[in-house]
Amino acid sequence: MSRARDLTTAECWSLLEGEKIGRLAVTRTDGTPDIFPVNFVAHEGAVYIRSAPDAKVVSLDARPAAAFEIDGHDDDGAWSVVVRGTAVRTVDDVEIDASGIRRIVTASPRYKPHVLKLAARTVTGRRFTDRAPEPPAGDEPGISFPSSRPRFHRPEPIPSHRPWSEGVSLGPRGESADAGDASSA
Repeated sequence: MSRARDLTTAECWSLLEGEKIGRLAVTRTDGTPDIFPVNFVAHEGAVYIRSAPDAKVVSLDARPAAAFEIDGHDDDGAWSVVVRGTAVRTVDDVEIDASGIRRIVTASPRYKPHVLKLAARTVTGRRFTDRAPEPPAGDEPGISFPSSRPRFHRPEPIPSHRPWSEGVSLGPRGESADAGDASSA
């Protein structure tokens, strides 16, 4: 059984400063939510992101309220940090240089002339530990609980079938109904 505890603001910023990739959540111009994996830098109460002139920039120009999330796992268990605030483009060269965002090498080869600054309104985080709780004093030593696989392992793959081809009818198990049928020759 995992235990959860809230992280302090200082713990949240420490985790943010140690990461390079997070997810930016925005509201598109049509009102639907969207989320983007991004490279970032946390600096002086804000999250800085470089961006191409794409959907996230257009969305934030229209609706600057945004959220940003990172998560991970370490020796103490899993954790998650969420920053909520207002994201705007910044053009102040002194601020941009001080943030360090220009030194970030992004995974995408696209030219990213825009720097987005998410000014934190709230920063929250939680840590989930995998340690089993200590049994209360006086519990029966022979009682055991069913084990389950550890929760951070990759799930078993889901089997898939060949893509459907036009003109081929498939049987109830996904096999070609025409296969081996002499009448279709």
